[in-house]
Amino acid sequence: MDSQLTSRALHSRINNNISQLLQRFENIIAPTRFDHVDHTQTAVEAYNLNVETGALIRAAEDILSLTRSMKEAWLFEKLDTLGENDRDRQRNKELEENVQKVKGMVMKELSEGSKESS
Repeated sequence: MDSQLTSRALHSRINNNISQLLQRFENIIAPTRFDHVDHTQTAVEAYNLNVETGALIRAAEDILSLTRSMKEAWLFEKLDTLGENDRDRQRNKELEENVQKVKGMVMKELSEGSKESS
């Protein structure tokens, strides 16, 4: 889970998994279009079906693994779901500092104003 959880890496992994699922599914469906009466060809197609099914299952398991790692990263705040970059974080930090300064000035004015009215 400590691997790079960047947006680009996650999108790349998702796209790779989707293309693998589609390719494996197409490879499973493609031989069903033709009728073969040759037992050898049927045996080869059965073997290829087993291989492609195993690869399809592995691709689905990889997607499940990806979703689990994304959930863990999100829960432990290692996944940036808001899309903030360093510039946004710096701007938010500066805004918070400015808010605290303004709050301090307002509180100071209020306390001075209450002293004058007393």
